[in-house]
Amino acid sequence: MALKVEILALLVLALIALVSFLGILSEINKKFGIETPAFGGTLREGIVGSPRFINPLLAQTDADRGMVELVYSGLFRYDSEGKIIPALAEKYEMSQDGLTYTVSLKNKLYWSDGKNLTSDDIIFTTSLAKNPLVQSPKRANWEGVSIEKIDERTISFRLNKPYSPFLENLTLGILPQHLWEKIPPSQTPFAELNTDPIGSGPYKIASVRRNSQGSIVSIKTEANKYFSLGRPHIKTVILYFYPDEERALRDFSSGALDSLGAISPKNISEISDNNKINKISLKRIMAVFLNSGPHKAFASANIRKALNLATDKKDLVEKILMGYGVVIDGPLPRPADENVYDPDEARAILSKQKNETAFTLTTVKTSELIDIAENLKNMWTLAGFNVELKTFPVEDLEQSVIGPRKYDAFLYGEEVVGENPDPFAFWHSSQRTHPGYNIALYANSRVDKMLEEVRATQDAKNKEKLYNDIHREIRRDLPAIFLFSPYYIYVTPQNLGGADTKNINTGSDRFSEIHKWYLKRNYVWKIFLK
Repeated sequence: MALKVEILALLVLALIALVSFLGILSEINKKFGIETPAFGGTLREGIVGSPRFINPLLAQTDADRGMVELVYSGLFRYDSEGKIIPALAEKYEMSQDGLTYTVSLKNKLYWSDGKNLTSDDIIFTTSLAKNPLVQSPKRANWEGVSIEKIDERTISFRLNKPYSPFLENLTLGILPQHLWEKIPPSQTPFAELNTDPIGSGPYKIASVRRNSQGSIVSIKTEANKYFSLGRPHIKTVILYFYPDEERALRDFSSGALDSLGAISPKNISEISDNNKINKISLKRIMAVFLNSGPHKAFASANIRKALNLATDKKDLVEKILMGYGVVIDGPLPRPADENVYDPDEARAILSKQKNETAFTLTTVKTSELIDIAENLKNMWTLAGFNVELKTFPVEDLEQSVIGPRKYDAFLYGEEVVGENPDPFAFWHSSQRTHPGYNIALYANSRVDKMLEEVRATQDAKNKEKLYNDIHREIRRDLPAIFLFSPYYIYVTPQNLGGADTKNINTGSDRFSEIHKWYLKRNYVWKIFLK
């Protein structure tokens, strides 16, 4: 009996020694080995809103666009720096006159259901985007563009006139013709494929869960082995959808979520040290656009100057954004050259004016925008303006405010997207009426000419000069009070590797390189690496 006890004790000691040795070996491996991504793991992400159109032609909300980024891929995608890189495309060539783009597809492309992806799918998708029956928000991007199939792997795009940001158009997610061709274009918005899609993106949908009202509450996705940039490292990504940020934060704090995007700065204090707060540059400007049509006082350069001088933009960034943003002074998301806040000079200017100083400030009914509007009202009231606030639900904005241009001053955010931003729709005089987005009703013939030229030029130096001149000219005219460019705040787990996105155009672009992210890792000694 005693012998058995001794043997058992020796076995226990040997097991303890083995575990200790393996633990020490693991630590040595981590210390001297090189970390490499391993396949596996599950990421649980919270998103405010519920997707209705997981369709690159119809996506409207952040929830829609986030799912599109996961499920679909275009000929090109954005990288972590916000630059365009080939995805389904292998290469492209542009003609000397800038009118023809010939794109070659990679060899052996597949949809997530295993069917072949060819140039026919590219032509089908772009043709559908142009079809007025589909009512796609992307339609304007494809007007004046003709598409020709060269062969199974080659497509030619012919433009009516040079358009240097055209590659941005080719980031449009491609639809599978073998599924969508069965649906009449007019029925596209009502198709079940909008919420149960097949794509060629980094992830494919495994299951969808809905509540009793039929709204999607979660979607489970799995890594798509056919993704053109390589199978993602994270095996499963589960998206949970919430009606508001408060409920999403509640689940995040309880540990039910691993990551959460578009966090309001005021909620940063609720994030624990176990998580990483990613501050990502966002190509968006926040400004107050001045409508001199119904409010003639805004036609006065002195009134506009007084408003600008009375605006403490730095205070807005510190108080509202908690420092997660940069002060701007023009139409492009660039840091302001100087701080022009001077309320005393603003009051001095107003004291000499005979113009009406009462106006209404309109904005979207969200807590953050209302906070900004109230702060602006207080600043401007101190300078001598009489400001009334009016808010609208986001779903009423297009019909009640933007379309009819019914506002005096409009607090709004504009996305100046792309590696080559195209501010034409926001500032060209031809865009002053709906559906154009020149909501300041700005007209300057010199700026019009430069906006047209910057669209056409392929010369990098000339393009940069034009952007600078456009920015400077509009800044001088002050058709809007430019406030700040916010950061996109994205909270992720500390152990998430490969997620080092620095610049995005929209929130959904945080997923542009999700195939490089990883939760599991291996440690390989240098001598074993090629």
